[in-house]
Amino acid sequence: MIQDMSNIAQSILRPTTASTNQSASAPFVARYVVAMIGMTIIDVCFSGAYVLISGNTSLIWRAALVNISILVGLNAIGAWFLFRPISKMITGLHSNSPQRLSPGLRRLRQLALASSIWAFCVGLIYSVAAFGLGIFNTYPELSAQVPTILKIYGSLWFSFAYAAHFAIYAFFAAAACSETIKHDIHKNWGFNFRPGRARIGHRLAVVILALTLISSMAILLDLTVFRDIRATQGLSVEQAVILDVIATETAAVLCLYFINRTLTSPISRLTEAVRDIGQGKIDTRIAVTSDDEAGKLAFEFNRMAEGLSEKDRMRRAFERYVSQDVVNLAMERERNDDPRASGELRYATVMFTDISGFTRMAEQLEPAEVISLLNEYFDLVNAPIRDHGGAVLNYVGDALHAAFNVVHDDPDHAANAVRAAIAMQNLGRKHLFAGHQKIETRIGIHTGPVVAGPVGSRDRVDFTIQGDAANLASRLENMNKETGTEILISETTRTLCHELEDAGVDFRALGTFDIRGRQQTIDLFTIDI
Repeated sequence: MIQDMSNIAQSILRPTTASTNQSASAPFVARYVVAMIGMTIIDVCFSGAYVLISGNTSLIWRAALVNISILVGLNAIGAWFLFRPISKMITGLHSNSPQRLSPGLRRLRQLALASSIWAFCVGLIYSVAAFGLGIFNTYPELSAQVPTILKIYGSLWFSFAYAAHFAIYAFFAAAACSETIKHDIHKNWGFNFRPGRARIGHRLAVVILALTLISSMAILLDLTVFRDIRATQGLSVEQAVILDVIATETAAVLCLYFINRTLTSPISRLTEAVRDIGQGKIDTRIAVTSDDEAGKLAFEFNRMAEGLSEKDRMRRAFERYVSQDVVNLAMERERNDDPRASGELRYATVMFTDISGFTRMAEQLEPAEVISLLNEYFDLVNAPIRDHGGAVLNYVGDALHAAFNVVHDDPDHAANAVRAAIAMQNLGRKHLFAGHQKIETRIGIHTGPVVAGPVGSRDRVDFTIQGDAANLASRLENMNKETGTEILISETTRTLCHELEDAGVDFRALGTFDIRGRQQTIDLFTIDI
């Protein structure tokens, strides 16, 4: 019973899916509606300046009533309807309903223009209401002396000027709001927008030209045609000109604020993203929020970052097939146009390893088990080679080919190769592969001159080493079968390992041996572990 009541209480307190989805768009709706209502600032500044200049304080309450009713109430309702497709799109993103996206995307692209048209209509409605109620008609007795045609022209002009100021403000306010919405949608849902065809220069030219023409025309009309109309409003010609300038400057300041936001915000995000890329965060992406040059720049940045990510993925994949040290060396030489990319003479220590009895072992395992065992084995023996400055050049079946003092300069390469061999044998003896399998490794080590570089065809090359030293190291690995040893070391390598002998490593001499295919004999040594 208690559990049932708990479930009922949780179902009551838990918001439904529909309400949760609707609440996802609420902040976006509120942000846009508030931005649109911001046009009341223009009217407050204009009306306030008019009251201060004319001294007509009786209009304050009537102006406030019309302002709240039309510029706030009616404007907010229209803005809410304009934003509905975008709100449904956000709800669709939140609920994974892609069928709601297309109308919302179209409206989001057209939001600035649609808002500007709506603001112009609101401005006309406000002007009709204000002039119809005689809010600015301070001296009604003078109004009767003004010709009707002049009143009509005056009403049309003032209505147009008011509506134009509102429209210019709404365009840039909605554009800034649209960019913020796009950024949040990209951040929350990873949605990517494409840039449009707009031009920053064209927009700036239009707004500057419009405000300049409206202001100039207003001043010119007040100086010539509208003297009598301004007199009915309790304004002299000089006061009317001041009022014209205040109205235009207020709209200009608000527009410049939103223009600044639309320019600086994308650039700031781009600067931060470039910094992240420079720090190696190549998965960094930025939202394409504007439909002008800033949006195109963000879009191209994302393409560049995607290219870097793709190259990094290719590099990581490449490093799984070729030693990371070899990849770094090849890239550095290619980047610097190093002539050694065609081959470099090095005095190096070469190591070959092979698994003892691997053929017999493979017969008893499934192919997938053989691959798994080899991966486990190479993971284990790779570490000592890498830790001692060597580089694994390639794998051939169960064999491994490594070199020291080829990729990295290492004056102690012979001793490090021996140290790596000892560590490999110690690890192999302690480890059970595939949970139960013991593995013995044969190792051959020789030091001598080799040529290190890319070898292969035009479309595929391998980084490898060529020379008698590499061939002899391979022969020594195989001779472990004859000598019954696990590690065979040439006299040349042992001679370079004085530090190891001083540290107590015992190089046991095996004698002088003939090497098949070679005319000269060689003294060989082993290490008992």
